[in-house]
Amino acid sequence: MELLKRKIDKYLIEWKNNPEKKPLIVKGARQIGKTESIRNFAKNNYNNVIEINFILQKQFKDIFDDGFDVDTIIKNISLRKPNLEFIPGDTLIFFDELQDCINCATSLKSFNQDGRYDVICSGSLMGINYNEIESNSVGNKEDFEMYSLDFEEFLWAKGYKEEQIENLYEHMKNLKPFSATELSVMFENFKEYMIIGGMPAIVNSFVKNNNYSGTLKMQNQILQDYEEDITKYAGRIGPWKDS
Repeated sequence: MELLKRKIDKYLIEWKNNPEKKPLIVKGARQIGKTESIRNFAKNNYNNVIEINFILQKQFKDIFDDGFDVDTIIKNISLRKPNLEFIPGDTLIFFDELQDCINCATSLKSFNQDGRYDVICSGSLMGINYNEIESNSVGNKEDFEMYSLDFEEFLWAKGYKEEQIENLYEHMKNLKPFSATELSVMFENFKEYMIIGGMPAIVNSFVKNNNYSGTLKMQNQILQDYEEDITKYAGRIGPWKDS
């Protein structure tokens, strides 16, 4: 799947360049492109990247069992995977699927105070007990809530350039009427966006094939995946209580 330009790309660069940055939590629904965007940012901005997925690599969930001191966590990660390098000042540690390892959130205070390594966590809003994460990491993290592609990102995916989109903004800001061609083309683009939606995989398929073939099947599959997630995590919420 071709990597799409996303608004989080700029945010991540600004986060990295901030000398007072804290560990970052990127949260949002499943399949909206969180992991892909973070991986691309990491590849282009760090010489050393450590990625741990707590769903696919369950053996790493115990790396916090001996405490939250950064050196202890690094030692435990290295015991599991001795070929990893941890270079102070040039290493990004990416903890994916945060919702499956709440102890990871507790460790963010230590990583923030230590400061040798940049840390990004990513998690699905469906599975995150965010009140618990907040209590475990208050004051020691930054948050970015990511969404599916908005209309501007959809236009980027279709190949529109920044100056073309800026021209649209200028029309609206200055109350300048659009030409008949501009209106016709953008109405067609918006109709496509309303039909396709903003899920990256579906947008990629639509842009690549230049038609709607197969998109309904992909949309139905995502809906089924979401239904399974709701069933999986509903038990963590507990029974509803009357207010």
